[in-house]
Amino acid sequence: MCARREPPRRGIALLLAVAITSVVGLCALALWRTSAGSSRALVLERARTRAEGLASDGMSRALQQVSIGAWRALTLPGAHMSIDSTHTGRGHWRATLGRPTWSALLLRVRSETASGARSVRAQRDERILIPLLAPIEIPAAALTGDRPWSVPSGATVEVPPATPQERACRRNIVPVVKRTATRGSAPPHDVLVALDADTITRPLVGSFRLTKATLTSPLRVTGMVVLDSDLVIAADLQLSGVLFVRGSIHPAGGQLDVTGAVVAGDSLGGHSGLGTGDRVRYDACAIRRAVDLVTRPAPSATWTRMSLF
Repeated sequence: MCARREPPRRGIALLLAVAITSVVGLCALALWRTSAGSSRALVLERARTRAEGLASDGMSRALQQVSIGAWRALTLPGAHMSIDSTHTGRGHWRATLGRPTWSALLLRVRSETASGARSVRAQRDERILIPLLAPIEIPAAALTGDRPWSVPSGATVEVPPATPQERACRRNIVPVVKRTATRGSAPPHDVLVALDADTITRPLVGSFRLTKATLTSPLRVTGMVVLDSDLVIAADLQLSGVLFVRGSIHPAGGQLDVTGAVVAGDSLGGHSGLGTGDRVRYDACAIRRAVDLVTRPAPSATWTRMSLF
């Protein structure tokens, strides 16, 4: 007897079923991958947004610290410090401030947050370079006047050898004992506090404009003292910083003791002098600290980097 042969169409149907099943499976896999990819992209985009929000909040708070003068704690180029930070449930940010040069600040805010995707975090790094604009130049002499100073034998004017810190403060400056030079611009009045020395009984720190031309009460200041006219020294004046007088300085019985520099404009036609026992010692670090008090941040440049890792 002859065996029965299976109709050819049954094999073809089986092949078609296998092919259709494979295509459906591949389509389902593709749809799953597309859906998973879309979900992952959405999760990562939300993480980027969180990281950006954290960095923006940190930068805003850090800039407030800069605006109120936190940067003045950076007394030398290369110094840096952490000025603020915050930790939340899913992320954190930290702000650091550096002073790469005397005339610039670098503010950096780094934020990091969990993304929700396995083993992936989002990080944002924002940096701002902030120029520092000083209204006066750093004096390069212990005594500067529009006319030669009168220094009696009993007075002391010196430029001591520089310590390592002083060398950093003297960068690009070769100081001398006395210098005759046309007076530069003085700090504007809006950065100076009006001061009647007769009302002061304690040491002061800051930038001040004297309201009287004759000093009749002892005064001790760390920072800057400015006067628009001649200054008559009838009482002791002890200053760590800069004394800037648009007119001339005249001894009248008080003792002048300055660690930093004295600048006289001699704008009223006279010439300045020291009294017996007066002392002026050049100190670039004291000068820079005083100038920092009247220095203000200028418009800045910003750049940002975002990364997922």
